[in-house]
Amino acid sequence: MGWFTHQTNPVTHRTQELSGEIDKLKEQILALQDASHSENPAFIRKTLEKTNPVSIDPNLKKDENKPKRACPSLYNQQGMRKFDLYGWWQQIKTAKALPEPNPNEKLVTYLATGRNHGYTALRKETRVARNRFILLAIILIAVLWSILSLLIPQL
Repeated sequence: MGWFTHQTNPVTHRTQELSGEIDKLKEQILALQDASHSENPAFIRKTLEKTNPVSIDPNLKKDENKPKRACPSLYNQQGMRKFDLYGWWQQIKTAKALPEPNPNEKLVTYLATGRNHGYTALRKETRVARNRFILLAIILIAVLWSILSLLIPQL
């Protein structure tokens, strides 16, 4: 790298490309607006061909390229697949098992011990939860003790 070379930012290149595409689209919009106000059908057709509209999706074309289905009884008149109870049951029976545990034991150890910054240790979380439980239990016992000590002398 040279000392006085300026590194180019890829974001600026992308913004320039997108602004060029926006300018082309604006020109096409203006041409189509002019053609829409014209009464000459040849001019309209020529403008439409020039603006290069979006190509037609092959899925939207005629039904010429539809594949032949092996079992047409599985489909209704609209071409939608019917509910197949036996196939559904087989799919449930052969459901995939849970994935194996992560083989990266070092990462698991780091997460469990809290040595990786940004993650609290599981031991610390359990200690905090245990201390919170002990504190609440002591408070509950104290409240019950005070209520019972006030009620028992009155009996």
